[in-house]
Amino acid sequence: MRLTQTREHLLESLQATLGAIEKRHTAPILENVLLRMDGTKSYWRGTDLELEIATHAPVMDGADGEITLPARKLADICKSLPAESIVNLEIQDDKRARITSGRSRFELATLPASEFPELEDIGEVHTFELPENALKHLLERTAFAMANQDVRYYLNGMLLEVTAEGVRTVATDGHRLALCFYPDAMPGIEQPRQLIIPRKGVLELSRLLRADCQVPVQVQSSQNHLRVQLDNLRFTTKLIDGRYPDYRAAVPQSGQMQVDLDRKTFKDMLNRVAILSNEKFRGVRLSLSENLLQIQAHNPEQEVASDELDVNYAGKDFSIGFNVTYLLDAVNHLQGETLRLHCNSPESSALMTDPDDDSVRNVIMPIRL
Repeated sequence: MRLTQTREHLLESLQATLGAIEKRHTAPILENVLLRMDGTKSYWRGTDLELEIATHAPVMDGADGEITLPARKLADICKSLPAESIVNLEIQDDKRARITSGRSRFELATLPASEFPELEDIGEVHTFELPENALKHLLERTAFAMANQDVRYYLNGMLLEVTAEGVRTVATDGHRLALCFYPDAMPGIEQPRQLIIPRKGVLELSRLLRADCQVPVQVQSSQNHLRVQLDNLRFTTKLIDGRYPDYRAAVPQSGQMQVDLDRKTFKDMLNRVAILSNEKFRGVRLSLSENLLQIQAHNPEQEVASDELDVNYAGKDFSIGFNVTYLLDAVNHLQGETLRLHCNSPESSALMTDPDDDSVRNVIMPIRL
C-alpha cells in the first residue's frame, strides 16, 4: 500500500480526525488513525469509541490497501516538512510505514487495520437539515455553560432540541444557563426530539464547522447516536442517555428591573474590578441607583475595587452579587453592541439578553456576598 500527496492535503485529512483520537490510551490502537487506500482516494478514520470522525480525499498517486498509523506522530512529521512538500507514504514488507519527502526519511510502527474498532451501527435515524454556520452558532453560543465532570452526568453535555418551529441548544452547570434558538421551520418534525450531546462531541463538532458556510448540513439522530455529514467528512458521537432538566422553568421571562449597557464598556469594567475579587469565590456586587451602575469587589486582604457607569435607570435602588467569571462568560457570548440585564430580586436568577436578538438568552444565579 502506498500514497503520494501534498503536505497540506495530507495534514488537512489528519487534523480533521485528530479530534477523535486520544493522546494516550490504554489501547494503543486508539492512538492510531485508520488509513484505507482505494483507487485514487484515501479514507481516514479516528475514534475513541465515543466519538468517530471519518474523512476522505483524492491523492496524487497510490496503491490499494489499509493500515493504522500513529496519528499524532504522522501529523507532527507533516507539520515539520516545508510548505508545498510532496509526501510519499509506503507500507513495507515488514509492515512498517516509510515516509519520504525530499531528503527526509521516517519510519513508523503500524498496527493492522483488522484490530481497528468499528463504531456500532447507529440504527434507524431521524434527519433534519440546517445551514452549517447556523449549527456552529447554536453550539458556540451555549457551549461555555456546560458542566465539566459533574456527578449529574447529563449536565456534562448540551441539549439539542428539535421542534417543528426550529432548533434550540441549552447548556447549564447548575450555576448558569445558556440558551440559543434557530427559528426555522423543520419539515417532518412532528414530535419534539431532545438529544444530549456529550461535552467532547460538542467541542469537536464546533471545531469542524465553518462560520462562513451557509450550505445545509444533514444531521441524523438515532436512539444512541448523532451523526453530521459535512462535504467529505462524517462526524459521529454517542449521546448521553439521560433526562435533561426542565430548562424553561429556569429562564426568567423578563425582569422587573431592566438596564441596557454598552457591552464592551461593561466587560472592561468587570475585568478591572475582578482583579481584586476573592480568588476563590470571584464575587462582585452590582448596585443600581438612579442613572448609575456601580460594580464593587473586595478580598480577604481588605483590598477594594470600585467602578461606575452612567446608565438609563429610574427604578428603585437595587444590589445583587455574582461570580464575575460567569458574568464575563455571558457577556462574551453575546454579539451586539448593547446588552440588557434583567433582575427581579437579589435572590433570584438574572437574565442577560441582546435587545436586538432574542434568540440568545443567558441566565446567571446570584451569590451571597
